[in-house]
Amino acid sequence: MTVLEWLKARTRYSFNEDTLVTIALDRGCDPSEDFYGDNVSERQKELMKADIIFTAVLLSPSNTSSLSQSHNGYQKTIGQEQDFYQDKKIAYAIQIYKKYDDENAAILESTKRKIRQVPIIDVMHL
Repeated sequence: MTVLEWLKARTRYSFNEDTLVTIALDRGCDPSEDFYGDNVSERQKELMKADIIFTAVLLSPSNTSSLSQSHNGYQKTIGQEQDFYQDKKIAYAIQIYKKYDDENAAILESTKRKIRQVPIIDVMHL
């Protein structure tokens, strides 16, 4: 498995292939190298995982829109997606960056979400 194939397999985000190639090159990896060979260090592997999260958090939305259709009381919604675990992913990436003293830790630490998920409480069943 090449580094590029590994990066594609490690993310659910729809990144352009060039984005993944850039992540690999920025960490000193040839995207066509064997990922499990001796040329890719544990440090590079972990930092590339963190870079995927970094890219997703800063360049991708945490919510995507949906399309709803209704007819005679039947409703169908297509495509809505929300990342409920974004804060945990950010914390994981920060942990990796701090382990290797990478400057991206400070950037992610200063990232604040503007919209918070508010829990809905059913007052009728308290």
